[in-house]
Amino acid sequence: MRSLRKIFYESFLSTSRFPRWWILALAQGTSLYLLGEFSQPRRLAGSFSVFWIILSLCVMAPATAWLWLSISSLKIKNSSQISQKKFVGYCIAIAAIVVCSLAVIIAPKFFYPDWLFSALLSSIVSGTSTLAILYVVLCTQPLSKAIILAIDTWNKKLSLAALAAFILLLAHGVSFALVHTVLKSLKTMQGFSVFSHSATIWLLLLVLLFFIAFIGAFLNSFLVILFLEIIGRKKDPEAEKKAILSLKMSEASQ
Repeated sequence: MRSLRKIFYESFLSTSRFPRWWILALAQGTSLYLLGEFSQPRRLAGSFSVFWIILSLCVMAPATAWLWLSISSLKIKNSSQISQKKFVGYCIAIAAIVVCSLAVIIAPKFFYPDWLFSALLSSIVSGTSTLAILYVVLCTQPLSKAIILAIDTWNKKLSLAALAAFILLLAHGVSFALVHTVLKSLKTMQGFSVFSHSATIWLLLLVLLFFIAFIGAFLNSFLVILFLEIIGRKKDPEAEKKAILSLKMSEASQ
């Protein structure tokens, strides 16, 4: 596997070249924030929270699948298009993994609302769910097998699992900062209407939005490339067999 510095550099260059990744990462990060915000025990009682959770899942799942497939396609030099049915299957699997993860994280809070315990549990579950989604989208694994592989990764490749958890938490922090910064700025402009007409204020907000979107896209790119580097996806056995046979025939003809 290459050094982290080379993967970091490749991720940075790739993210700089594809602004559409920024939009997908922004949609992913915003929906990630809304999922965390409206899945709190104190908010789950209202039907309004359920609506936002469902809406966030409907945005996060396709945004994540589309983004990761684009990054993977660039990494492995594969431009083949997947079918709509397969893409929908990815989205359903992602949504199912996220819902199960939320249930595991939220349930203990009703009985033991300790912040340290919740943070530790959230990190482990988030890292595992991220790995499961990676196995689903990038390795075309079925849902049940992807979850087993994700859990097994903690035993065999602890660094990858821990890094996945860290990147997800960092992405959540980025989305949290984005939403709260924008909301705070909008509230400030509502209180001081003279600033709402300032082009400088809106330009600064736009720059901040682009910066956070870029960081989110970069984190996704780094995670996907690192995952592909570590698992070292094997080539198609049939393609390898044909290549070996062709090589033998060319050698025999010489």
